Amino acid sequence: MRHVIELSPSGKTFEAGDELLLDAMLASGMAVPFSCRRGACGSCKVVVAAGEYQPKRLAPDAPAPCFPLAANEMLLCQSHACTDMRLEIPGWSLDTPALVIEACVLDKRALAPDVIELVLKPDTPLLVRPGQYLKFCLADGDTRCFSIANLPVQDDGRLVFHIRRVSGGYFSEGILDGLAAGERLQLEGPFGACTWQEDDAAVVLFATGTGYAGIKPILLSALTRNREVTLYWGGAHSADFYDSAFLDQSMLEHPRFRWHPVRSSEGRVHEVALSHGHQWEVAQVYACGNATMLSQVRAQCLEAGLPSHRFVAEAFVASGRSSVGTVSLGFDPVWEKVGPRYSLDGMLAAREKSIRALAAIASQLKVGMTTGEALEMAAEQLQAMGASHTWHPTYIRFGADTVRPPREGIDRQRRLRASDIVVVDLGPVWDGYEGDYGDTFVFGTSPLHLACTTALHEVFDETRQAWLRGLTGRELYDFAERSAVAKGWRLARNLAGHRLADFPHALFESKQLADLEIAPSEMAWVLEIQLCHPTEPVGGFFEDMLMLQI
Repeated sequence: MRHVIELSPSGKTFEAGDELLLDAMLASGMAVPFSCRRGACGSCKVVVAAGEYQPKRLAPDAPAPCFPLAANEMLLCQSHACTDMRLEIPGWSLDTPALVIEACVLDKRALAPDVIELVLKPDTPLLVRPGQYLKFCLADGDTRCFSIANLPVQDDGRLVFHIRRVSGGYFSEGILDGLAAGERLQLEGPFGACTWQEDDAAVVLFATGTGYAGIKPILLSALTRNREVTLYWGGAHSADFYDSAFLDQSMLEHPRFRWHPVRSSEGRVHEVALSHGHQWEVAQVYACGNATMLSQVRAQCLEAGLPSHRFVAEAFVASGRSSVGTVSLGFDPVWEKVGPRYSLDGMLAAREKSIRALAAIASQLKVGMTTGEALEMAAEQLQAMGASHTWHPTYIRFGADTVRPPREGIDRQRRLRASDIVVVDLGPVWDGYEGDYGDTFVFGTSPLHLACTTALHEVFDETRQAWLRGLTGRELYDFAERSAVAKGWRLARNLAGHRLADFPHALFESKQLADLEIAPSEMAWVLEIQLCHPTEPVGGFFEDMLMLQI
C-alpha cells in the first residue's frame, strides 16, 4: 500500500510504501538533508503533525538510534509510514533550484545614460535578505543575475533592479528594451551570502558601478538602525553615481552617514577609505563590484586590522552571470561528485558565513550558561543570519564533554565555568551550500586548556601542509595521529573528515576523508581534528575546508 506524505509548510507531497521514508523522499527528487543514515546525526529529523509510523526494523546486534527526539519527532532514516502522514519541516529549503516565481513589470526608467531601473511585482511575496540577488530565467534556458536594489518588505513587495546596458548584450539590449508595463518575467532565488549582519559595528561599504545595487539594501538597513555607516562608490564619470541625489539627502537626514564618490582618475576606493582613519579592528565591511576591487579591498582592509570574518563580499559580473556560476574543478568522478549547483564561490561564501556565525556565537557564550541554553542561542543566531537549516545538528561542548564525539549524548545542564574549555561545531546550509566550521575556545587561563588549543591548531596546520604534498586521505589522518602524539595528545580517529558540496553532499558521496585512498581535491573535503588529553577530561576540536589558502 502506498501512503501520501504531505510536507508542511510547503504543501509538497510524495508517496511512501514499505521503504524508509528517507528513501521514498529521495526517490521523489527532493533534496532532503541526511548524513549518517544510522539515526545518530539528526539531520533528517521531522515533526509528525498527523499520521502513524513504525520504527525501522533493526538486526539483533545493530546499535539503536542514539539521536534524542521529542515525543512528536522522528527520523526519516529510521521510520516507515503506516498511514497517510503530514510532516512539519520548519526551516528546510527542499527545492533545488531555489524558489521560481512569476513577476509583473511595473515600471522602467533611465537612471543614467547606460543604467536602467526595472521595477517588478512578484505574484508571491518573496522573503529577501538585504544584499541578495535573483536570477532572471530567459526563454532559451539561459539566466541573468541582478541584485535587488531595495528592501521589498518596506516597498509593498516590489523588486527594484539597476541594470547596466552592455553593448550587444542579450538581455540589456535584446530583452530589456522591449519590456513594457504588464509583461511577465520568471525569476529564481533569492541567492547570495553578501547580506546584512546584525551587530553594532561601524559599517563601511564599497561598490563599483552597478555593484551599488547590491550594497544599497545593506545601506538602507544600516540607516534604519541609525548605524555609523560610510559608503565608497567607484566610477569613471559623474554619471556613474546615478543615485547621488538619494545619497546626498540621506546624509542630511542621517548625521552618522557619509558617502564618497571615487572617480577612477582620483584613485581606488580602498585607497580613499584607508586615508580616512576608520577603526578597522571593530568595523564591518561589505563590498560588491568587480573581482579586482574586491580582492584589493579585502587585502588592504585585513592588513589594516579588519578581522577576516568581518569582510563580506559579492562579485558582480557585468554580463549578469553570477559569481556562483558552475566551475569545472579536477574532482575524482567517483569519490568527489558534486551537484549541478556546485561552484567555487558558492562554497567560499558558505565558509565565510559560517566563520562569521561561529564568531558571533562564541561572543555570546557566558559563564554560567548551560549547554542547552548555548544551543538555543546558536540556533537563533544561525536563523537570524539566514541559514535555511543545518546539515548536521549544532554541537557545543563544555569542559569534560569536549572529549566526547559530536554525536554522543551530553549533559545539557552542564554550565560553562569561569575557567573552562568549549568546542563549537557548526554545519549550517547557506543558500544551498554547506558551510562546515568548528573551533575551540578557552575561558580563563588554564595552562592545560591553552596548551590544548595550541596543539590543536598546530596539528591541523601541519596536516594541511602534508596534504599539499599529495598524501591520500588515509595518509593524512595517519600523519595527524603521529603529530598529535608527538605533542602529548591523542587524536580521536572517529572524527575522520567528510565531503562538502552543494547541499546535500550525501546525495553524491558520503565517504570519510580518513578512508579515502586518493589525494583529496581542494574545496571538496573538510579536515576534522579532535584532540583529547591522554589522562585528563580535556579535548579540543577544529575543522575547516581543505583549500590552498586559508
